Amino acid sequence: MSENKKIGFIGGGMVAEAIIRGLILHGHDASKLFVSDPSDSRRDILSILNKQLNVLSDNQSLASEVDIMIMAIKPQIFSDVASNINLEQVANNPMIISVAAGIQMKTMKDLFGQDKKICRVMPNTPCLVGRGVSTLIQSNLNESDIVMATYIFNSVGKTIWIQEEEWMHTVTAVSGSGPAYFFHMMHILKNAACKAGIPEEIAETLSIQTAIGSSQLALNSADDLITLKKKVMSPGGTTEAAFDSLEKNKLDDIWDEAINAARQRSVDLGKD
Repeated sequence: MSENKKIGFIGGGMVAEAIIRGLILHGHDASKLFVSDPSDSRRDILSILNKQLNVLSDNQSLASEVDIMIMAIKPQIFSDVASNINLEQVANNPMIISVAAGIQMKTMKDLFGQDKKICRVMPNTPCLVGRGVSTLIQSNLNESDIVMATYIFNSVGKTIWIQEEEWMHTVTAVSGSGPAYFFHMMHILKNAACKAGIPEEIAETLSIQTAIGSSQLALNSADDLITLKKKVMSPGGTTEAAFDSLEKNKLDDIWDEAINAARQRSVDLGKD
């Protein structure tokens, strides 16, 4: 049973905390969850989450205990942290999952071993509220490992498996950076309403609730996104006027350029 697997987190930051909360909320035995962090203050915070949660300061001890080891650390310190974990000294051969942006499968194999069970994941910040989307790619995982990885990230939203690691650059630009795009759009709508005399609190509610409702409608509807857009537009109406202005200013081209810039930055970071 997935609920009985021992899952460990190297790094106890916000992403690790979100997944731990999600797993416990979905019924995972907290005594089977482990987290290691060098910060006394973070360990104190994590200890409050659940009294049965195993909070450690030593990464090697954690690796010796768990079936799945999740590297939830910043990419800048990934190699240093990973190189100090000796998996040859542990008998359990844990599956290794990384949520560190830009850390490629080859890097993980070079650090941990070519034959190790490796999974690279690109989550996004809505995972913090259980509404994220996580994109996964794997090497050397068997069917039960794939089920387990899916179980972990389904606890904080949706999971998508891909076959080509190259796609991760686009995934990063679309879903990794994507929440910021939507926050910016909500901010634009709010500001426009405020400039027209709407009180800020009302303007913010209008903007955020419209985003929530539109997303839910897109999820539940059988219509594609363009059809949904057209259903809001009436010939000669207000929405059509807005899109005429957007098209005149070539907004689609601006967004294409922005997302391509994000993708290229992901490519460049992967080379560093």
